[in-house]
Amino acid sequence: MVDRLSPWYLHQKLTLGGCGTTAVPFLTTSVTTTAMKKFDHELAGLRQRVVEMGNLAEKMVAAAIDAVTSANRDELIKSVEQAEEELDDMQVSLDKEAIRLLTVYSPVAADLRFVMSVSRINNELERIGDHAMNMCEAIQLMESKSDNPPLAQIEKMAVVVKEMMADALNAFLQDDIAKARETIASDDMVDALNDQIVEELLHPEIVRQAADGRAEIADALSQILIGRSLERIADQSTNISEEVIYMVRGQDVRHED
Repeated sequence: MVDRLSPWYLHQKLTLGGCGTTAVPFLTTSVTTTAMKKFDHELAGLRQRVVEMGNLAEKMVAAAIDAVTSANRDELIKSVEQAEEELDDMQVSLDKEAIRLLTVYSPVAADLRFVMSVSRINNELERIGDHAMNMCEAIQLMESKSDNPPLAQIEKMAVVVKEMMADALNAFLQDDIAKARETIASDDMVDALNDQIVEELLHPEIVRQAADGRAEIADALSQILIGRSLERIADQSTNISEEVIYMVRGQDVRHED
């Protein structure tokens, strides 16, 4: 039996009058228009789900950053752990929805790019959640909860990274290529700050003092790992921004200098 709602059948009826029956162009056009409206509605729903997932990832990163200096460290870390489970569930659900839309509607051109980009952005957001968890694990290495303030570079990185995440998600929501490019450009600043952290905390004199037992290495190691996680979150935000450019323009900028 011919599936009379399949894209192939509708195409034959609309353009060729085929499939072994008399063409009914007005009926077919009506059915096709209804199907496309439904598809557009589902694409809008998919976009909204990405935004919700992004908002959760942002909250996880903000809580992990606050835990660096907060006296409520344990509570903040617990909130990140709980949110990670929800984020993982959202990733699986969103992936299934993207596959369903590809299977049911067989999108092309801009719609196909959108669904493909959503699938990749979905993975980037899940990785951001993983890095927020890594930050929490690094924070737990610290000897004290708030007596030793983080390096100034970490505080600067935290500000820039949160801005990059927000800008990347806004670029996705608004199809804003200019904002996406601004986000990508900010990644160099985060890389430079991370290099400064490693250079300062792994200075030969500090390493010698730690080896002699004259300096505590736990806090230094913790801050290096925190900086590394922030740098990776910036990379993920950059990847999301690159996907936005591909989604809107069809231009792959992943390997541009």
